[in-house]
Amino acid sequence: MKPKQTSVSAFFDQLGPESGLRLFDAFADTRFFIKDKQGIYMHASRVMHLAHGIADPSGIVGRTDHDFIPAYLADHYTRDDHAVLAGKEIWGRVEMVLRHPNCPDWYVTSKTPLRAKGGRIIGLAGVSRDLQQAAKIATPFVQLTPVLDHIRDHFASPVEVESLAQLAGMSARSFQRHFKKAFQLTPTAYVRQFRIGKACQMLIETDETITSIAIETGFSDHSHLVREFTRTINTTPGAYRKKYRGT
Repeated sequence: MKPKQTSVSAFFDQLGPESGLRLFDAFADTRFFIKDKQGIYMHASRVMHLAHGIADPSGIVGRTDHDFIPAYLADHYTRDDHAVLAGKEIWGRVEMVLRHPNCPDWYVTSKTPLRAKGGRIIGLAGVSRDLQQAAKIATPFVQLTPVLDHIRDHFASPVEVESLAQLAGMSARSFQRHFKKAFQLTPTAYVRQFRIGKACQMLIETDETITSIAIETGFSDHSHLVREFTRTINTTPGAYRKKYRGT
């Protein structure tokens, strides 16, 4: 006797809360999360809890990023969330993420809206993977691993696209095409974003002058950092430090 077919929608209607979501716990280098329209976590995978030093498997549920992540990072995530909740999808966004205890690292994050049956957006789902780990095993990142390692270790030095292309074993034109496909950024823009991220971190965590931070993060001088920082973050380094440190 031929088994009775179940429609896709009818099948999913039968599923209970969080059905299958625990499977994401099998990926030790991947954070999976679901938020509602207010940015409140409805689900977070086990690795995400462990990364923030939260032992309770439901410890993130019911909270927002601002409840357990420094405001200067939470504000960045929230800004992206608002774009996703307005209908935009984000794929392969490179961003700074904290690992417990307050250890910054670089992750590649993707987010997509979650829609009710009528099409109304009711939340978002996202995955975030350690950038270096993703680069080692996932196309189109794998060929770019030497490039990412070089940028991470030498971001404050002059970075030439031709030299990066040689590390990837590609022509400059092919390298730029592959890189932009992987990260939705040109190599030059990626390096700038990496430097800005490091500057954000130093503004919050150190007492160094803005001029010193500019030099240590690869900008030519104070004015260069202020110009690029303002263009990227929409505020000056001084205002950014004052907002998040109160000094």
